[in-house]
Amino acid sequence: MNTTDIPISKTKIVLPRRRPELLTRQRLLDTLYETLDRKLIMVAAPAGYGKTSLLIDLAHHSDLPFCWLALDRLDCEPQRFIAYLIAALTEQFPQFGKRSVSMLNTLTGFEDGGERLLVTLVNEIYDEIREHFVLVLDDFHLLDEVQPIQAFVNRFLQLAGENCHLILASRSLPGLADMTLLVAREQVGGLDFSDLCFRPEEIQALLAQNRHMHISDEEARRLVDATEGWITGLQFADPNLVRPEGATFQPAHTAGLSIFDYLGRQVLEGQSEPLKTFLLRSSMLEEYDAALCEAVLTPFYAEPQDINNLKSLPPSKPAGAAGQPAAPAPAATPSQSPAATPGQSPAPAATGNPTNSTNGATPNAKPTP
Repeated sequence: MNTTDIPISKTKIVLPRRRPELLTRQRLLDTLYETLDRKLIMVAAPAGYGKTSLLIDLAHHSDLPFCWLALDRLDCEPQRFIAYLIAALTEQFPQFGKRSVSMLNTLTGFEDGGERLLVTLVNEIYDEIREHFVLVLDDFHLLDEVQPIQAFVNRFLQLAGENCHLILASRSLPGLADMTLLVAREQVGGLDFSDLCFRPEEIQALLAQNRHMHISDEEARRLVDATEGWITGLQFADPNLVRPEGATFQPAHTAGLSIFDYLGRQVLEGQSEPLKTFLLRSSMLEEYDAALCEAVLTPFYAEPQDINNLKSLPPSKPAGAAGQPAAPAPAATPSQSPAATPGQSPAPAATGNPTNSTNGATPNAKPTP
């Protein structure tokens, strides 16, 4: 495929503007500044935890040049992904890209020519980009199942020079083959959902900044308890609900959309059909418990299920098979946790203090006073 056949959308490779309502979360920026000398920085959390907003804020505050690529499902095609990757680098460094594009245009097959293309790309970065820079791949979870791209990124991290710092923003922890090796070499840092959860003082600052509303420490703690610090849940919540004694979180509507609309479109629609079926059936239970789900739902499946490995669930029995009725479709959600809080994601490995690169160079990531 010739790169001229791949239209490049500018909006995918240009750093998004920083919206005025975005709250600067200094504690998170400070953590990211400290890890920006690593080769790989991961920001992993479920939908709606503010990953993209945080990285936009980081890019606008940092002195380092940022290359940005907003991924979508069409980028699952390897040559399209690489064409956009080259374009994202060229957008920030116009002198870069000629050799990589030329090599991509001559590529007849990714399996045979992928390594040659990757080496050309890394060598051109080495020759043309001498300063430290950050490359952000946003929504990297969309490529979790695309093994050629996972292998390409893994190999890129092996070969890229120390001036290249890759940030992966994802709803899941990337399954890169050499992740453990990178961790052992102290080349990995990042944040997970527990870091991204809003704290009471951040909720107070956000409401004061965007709604000119000032709430007490106790009211802020109630909102944290109700939403578990999930910023999207807070955006849909009515803060006035925390003022009466004993009031609890209730999803509000924003611009005609409810929190359930958001979860349906951003979370549920992206799941596999077997997982959707499991979520529907398990929603009838008062509480979510793997052993309980296994005991109650096993009759609906043709063979025993591993509840902890939902992605591999086989097709369920047809309605009424083996004397079992079809599962009902209740609208109830588990009462054990707030309706506005999505599932948790695993934490990225190896966070903490940075280590110097082998040549002693440390990027000037923090803004100059």
